[in-house]
Amino acid sequence: MPDPVTGVTLRECRTDADRRRVHELLDAAFADHFEYHPRPYEEWLASLGSDRTDWSLVWIASLAGLGDAGVLMARNDDTSMGWIRHLGVLEAARGRGIGSHLLRHAFGAFAARGRDTVGLGVDTQNTSEALRLYMRHGMTLHYAVHTWQVELPVRATAR
Repeated sequence: MPDPVTGVTLRECRTDADRRRVHELLDAAFADHFEYHPRPYEEWLASLGSDRTDWSLVWIASLAGLGDAGVLMARNDDTSMGWIRHLGVLEAARGRGIGSHLLRHAFGAFAARGRDTVGLGVDTQNTSEALRLYMRHGMTLHYAVHTWQVELPVRATAR
């Protein structure tokens, strides 16, 4: 496991209260992210397939003086690699090593499970500079997807 970051502690997501906190942290961390739409807790939990979620691969990071400030959710059900579903750090806590610590912790957890490859998806244009974080920790581009969209005006129709 990684060397500790001063003032940062991690805990596994073990209880429903922890799961609710993960949900709150992700909503706050991704609030300004392109196309992020918050959902009520129960809907979010169902979308995860919570009955199949390995909650031992979900960690909450706390920062001394600030409290819970980041979260990483991973899964180990892919045949080719471990997968990081979400990594979010509250805006007020960014730049203090929390994301790096969570990422290295996940790498260690996957290595302990015999995984030699870890993947994730990222919006390369997000405002948190997540891409730089991943590249600093040795992750490289495997493939890229470009998404295009157009917004069309829709007129209400009379019934």
